[in-house]
Amino acid sequence: MFLIAGISPKIKTVDNTPRRCPSCGLTRAYLKRIDHYFTLFFVPIFPVKKGEPVLVCDRCQEQGFEYRGVEEPWQPKEVQMCSQCGRTLDKSFLYCPYCGKRQ
Repeated sequence: MFLIAGISPKIKTVDNTPRRCPSCGLTRAYLKRIDHYFTLFFVPIFPVKKGEPVLVCDRCQEQGFEYRGVEEPWQPKEVQMCSQCGRTLDKSFLYCPYCGKRQ
């Protein structure tokens, strides 16, 4: 008899509300968690470990930003002006979160 079993990760979106990504500055980060399931013949049977919620950006694919439960107001540390719309941006942003132009 041959039995294929193991533990596999499964990504679950906890909240579909878009949040600002700390890396690129766009509002494309979602609250997700990685749960681990016992699998039998590649079919998830029951959860083994429930993961902690983290922010994962759909645009820049950065992940692992710790979620504190309450969004802190966005305060740029070092600022620059967007050449397209003229709004104030954090210097680390690659794209303007208001108009989308690459900086």
